Amino acid sequence: MKTLILSLLILTSTSAFATSKEEVAQKTKEAASAAAEYSKEQKEEFQKDMEAKIASLKTEIAEMKASAAKKTGEAQKEMKEQIKALEAKQEEMKKDLAKLKKSSGKAWDEMKVGMSKAWDSLSESYKKAKSELKDN
Repeated sequence: MKTLILSLLILTSTSAFATSKEEVAQKTKEAASAAAEYSKEQKEEFQKDMEAKIASLKTEIAEMKASAAKKTGEAQKEMKEQIKALEAKQEEMKKDLAKLKKSSGKAWDEMKVGMSKAWDSLSESYKKAKSELKDN
């Protein structure tokens, strides 16, 4: 972010010394291009991070299923219900990630916020289910 701001400041300040409309337009175009490239990089980084988190959670849910299989009666039933709920939330995250990949501009910024909140909720649900598995 600091690099982007510094680039924009440099480009903007050099625009002030430009001698023609064409030079000003070129500097403005370069600044906009730099901002767009930075946003694209941030989006790709966020996507990779979310993909890794979802993959990790898939592994953890599989481990939880194995532990739940060792339970009996009501404890097993409750764990299976929690696992099912976690898997449903995980599927929603996958769908949101697919939408995020297709988004651009402001839409991606808004989706990022929404996905971050959804991940926090999913993560808390997982922690709760895992804690209850240990308690049972």
